[in-house]
Amino acid sequence: MTRNEIAEAIARDDTIADQDLSGIDLTAMDLSGARFENCFLGGADLRGATIQRTGFKGCALHNANMSNADLTQVLWMEMELTGVILAGAKLEKAVLTGAKLSDADLTGADLTRAVLDNAVLDRARLGQAILERTVLFQASLKEADLTGANLTRTVFFRADLTGANLNKVKAHKTFLRECALAHQDFSGAEFSCVQAGGADLSGAKFAGADINRSNFMAAKLVGADFKGAKAFGAVFMAAELQGAVFAGAILSNACFEAANLDGADFTAARLDQALMTRTHCHATVFARAECTCADFSHADLTAADFSNAGLYRAKMHRATAENTIWDGATRHLALETDPDLAAAEEW
Repeated sequence: MTRNEIAEAIARDDTIADQDLSGIDLTAMDLSGARFENCFLGGADLRGATIQRTGFKGCALHNANMSNADLTQVLWMEMELTGVILAGAKLEKAVLTGAKLSDADLTGADLTRAVLDNAVLDRARLGQAILERTVLFQASLKEADLTGANLTRTVFFRADLTGANLNKVKAHKTFLRECALAHQDFSGAEFSCVQAGGADLSGAKFAGADINRSNFMAAKLVGADFKGAKAFGAVFMAAELQGAVFAGAILSNACFEAANLDGADFTAARLDQALMTRTHCHATVFARAECTCADFSHADLTAADFSNAGLYRAKMHRATAENTIWDGATRHLALETDPDLAAAEEW
C-alpha cells in the first residue's frame, strides 16, 4: 500500500490488515482513528505524525521513527517495538500492554497516565521522560536509562529495574512495591512519600536524599546507605537493614518496629520520637545519636553502642541490654521498664 492508499482506507474506516509497510514514509500524516492489524512497519518513518486513538494489533514497528509523534490514547497490544524511536513523542493515556520496547528511544517522551503492563523496556532510553501516574505492572526495565525522569505517582508493581539508571529522578508518591532495585543510586534525589514496601533495595544509596514519609515496610535494605538522608516519618517496619548506614540522618518520628538493624550505624542521627520497638540491634551503633522520646521497648540492644547518646525520656521498657555500651549517654534520663505494664504483659 502507498501513503495515499492508506489515507483512503482510513477515510473509508477500513481496517488495514496483513500489509508489508516496511520503510514507508508517513511523516506528519494524520492517522487518527485508523486500525492496523498484523502489519509490518519496520523502519517506517512516522516523524511528527498524528496517531491519536489509533489501534495497532499484532503489528511490528521495530526501528520505526516516531519522534515527536502524537500518539495520545494509542492502543498497542502485544506490539513489536524493539529499537523504535519515540523521542519527544506524546503517549498520554496510551495502552502498551505486552509491548516489546527493548532498546527503544523514549527520551523526553510524555507517558502521562499510560499503561505498560507486562511491557519489556530493557535498555530503553527514558531520560527526562514524563511518567506521571503511568502504570508499569510487572514490566521489565533491565538496564533502562531513566536519568532525570519524572516518576510522580508512577506505579511500578513487581517491575524489574535491575541495572537501570535512576539518577536524578523525581520520585514523589511513586509506587515501587516488590520491585528489583538492588544497588540503585538515589543519592540526593527526591524520594518522598514513596511506597517501596517489599522492594529489594540491598546496597542502595540514599545519601542526602529526601525520603520523608516514604514506606520501606518489609523491604530488603541490607548495606543500604542513608547518610545524611532526610527521613522524617519514614517507615522501616520489619525491614532488613543489617549493616545499613544512617549516620547523620534525620529520622524523627520514623518507624523501625521489628526491623533487623544488626550492625547498622546511626552515629549522630536524629531519632527523636522514633519507634524502635522489638528491633534487633546487635552491635548497632547509636553513638551521639539524639534519641529523645524514642521507644526501644522490647528491643534487643545486645552489644549496641550508645556512647554519648541523648536518651531523655527514651523508653527502654523490657529492652535487652547485655554488653551494651552507655559511656557518656544520658541513660539516667531514660524511662526504664514499667513494672505494672510488664506484669500486664505477663498476664
